Amino acid sequence: MFSYNKFKFRFQRYAVRNLAAYVSVMFAVGYLLMMFTPKLYNLLVFAPYEVLHGQVWRIITTVFYPPAGGGIFWTVLAIYVYYSMASTLERWWGSFNFNLYFFGSLLVSELGVTVFYLITGLNLPLIPIYMYFSVFMAYAITFPDASFLLFFVIPIKAKYLAIAEAAIYLYNFIMGGTISRIYIFCALIPVAVYFLIAMGGGNGNPIENIKWKLRQQKRRKEWRDQWR
Repeated sequence: MFSYNKFKFRFQRYAVRNLAAYVSVMFAVGYLLMMFTPKLYNLLVFAPYEVLHGQVWRIITTVFYPPAGGGIFWTVLAIYVYYSMASTLERWWGSFNFNLYFFGSLLVSELGVTVFYLITGLNLPLIPIYMYFSVFMAYAITFPDASFLLFFVIPIKAKYLAIAEAAIYLYNFIMGGTISRIYIFCALIPVAVYFLIAMGGGNGNPIENIKWKLRQQKRRKEWRDQWR
């Protein structure tokens, strides 16, 4: 049976340290490229047809897409918020776990877009916004009582924002087009896996964690029953 701990022990030396910082710098560079050299930027976006025909660098360089569009103020703010959450997760989880979560999210999203291309023939680029939002979902699971200032004024806990974001995901999944559903579904796969790990016994095996959770619930029920 697969053991996450053994997998981690074998490959953790390859983890990129301070990945959150590097990714945030890529966001900033990507925003500048979009503003001043859009033709060059278009060579960095993940597009299935181009990747399958040799432009494999797009697998990584699609990360240059910044976490928010619009003016420079909102882009800088979005990069700062992303870095704050991602670097916190990286320190809390360790570099290897954060690397696995980030690159796993990226590859799952790229795989979803590629499968869509192979089935339909539509060569749609990957827009990784939902993938970036999945970092916030993981942050909210890890630190549910952390506070954010909504509209820079109203303090609200991360768990409530996560519930609101999940509702938005669900709405967009139902009302959006096929490609939006693919983006959302692929972005939430790593969140679901992490939720199973975080909410269970923590041994890195989601199936075992579910069993552990069920055993805990059974023990609590038996303990309550014997005192009735």
